[in-house]
Amino acid sequence: MDSESHINGRPTYGTAAIKAETDAAVFMGNPHIDNLITIVIALGAEIWESRQRMLIMERLLEKHGRVTEEMIEQYVASDEEADLWEAKKAAMTERVYSVLARDTSGAKPFNSPFPY
Repeated sequence: MDSESHINGRPTYGTAAIKAETDAAVFMGNPHIDNLITIVIALGAEIWESRQRMLIMERLLEKHGRVTEEMIEQYVASDEEADLWEAKKAAMTERVYSVLARDTSGAKPFNSPFPY
């Protein structure tokens, strides 16, 4: 089996995934919550991809005054840009997902009376 394939003319070296029974697994105690978490993570990835493409477009406009899809796809970030992007991605991840790690040990159902 040839492990090298191409995406947009560039070689990739990924391998086909071995399908597991994760579709039937429940990680958060409720399959609906699992589905919502999966959606939230996927949306975050989509937002970051769009943000990264926007950063590339801004850089290309600064350098060349024009942007094409091919220019975006062929763009290679400098080490400084890659470090900056990683920091921006980490900050976005913290802002968006940190709520998932909050302490909910004292949480009450929405319709519960609050002790005042």
